[in-house]
Amino acid sequence: MSRLDRYHLLARATIGSEYHADGRARLLRFLPDAQSQLVLHAYGLVCRSDGSELAVLGEERDLQRLWADRRPATLNFSLCCDDPAHLLYREAAALPALSLALFEGEHADFTAWLRSPSRQQHLQLAARRTIWKYLLLGDWSGQQPELHDPLGLVQFEAATPLALGDGRSALAIRSGSALPLAERAVPRFQLRDANAHPPRLLMARLPVAAPGGLQREPDGTPVSEIFVSR
Repeated sequence: MSRLDRYHLLARATIGSEYHADGRARLLRFLPDAQSQLVLHAYGLVCRSDGSELAVLGEERDLQRLWADRRPATLNFSLCCDDPAHLLYREAAALPALSLALFEGEHADFTAWLRSPSRQQHLQLAARRTIWKYLLLGDWSGQQPELHDPLGLVQFEAATPLALGDGRSALAIRSGSALPLAERAVPRFQLRDANAHPPRLLMARLPVAAPGGLQREPDGTPVSEIFVSR
């Protein structure tokens, strides 16, 4: 039997991610504050993490000491992410703090406390929401390009001419509201020619926003630029 086989789960935290297809965050590190680090050392507690989940483990004799002392009430961790792209696809600028309560609720004895599910916590990281800004390159003369959502959930503004920084011209079409970025985006937006009656389909499925397309408009509005060439 390995040493870890003698350990019991004390507390667990899972971190979800709205952006990622499997719903799990990536490459997170869980850093205990100074007081929690002292507690971990004093009671021989071990932290294990796979980048999206933290488990705090302890041997039974050490957990019995912790139960007898009934302190501290919480273990506190700050989160940091080693994925350099996380600031592009995640909504908040700062990652949330994690506080694991150790003694919530009433427990008859040590065994009941150890088996209690109350020391499990889940945090959800929201995906960044941006205005999706489609930039149509090429010659669209004689046509009136418009974006269409077959599901009718997203509205788009009319196309407007735009001069790009590299001297090229484009037609810009913006979403009417901010949309979430996703690792595997669901939207199937279409490009149609509004000059035709009924509108003629030009492209059946347009590309979707990616973290690398994040830009800011002159007024500071975050947009995701999506280039479309004909």
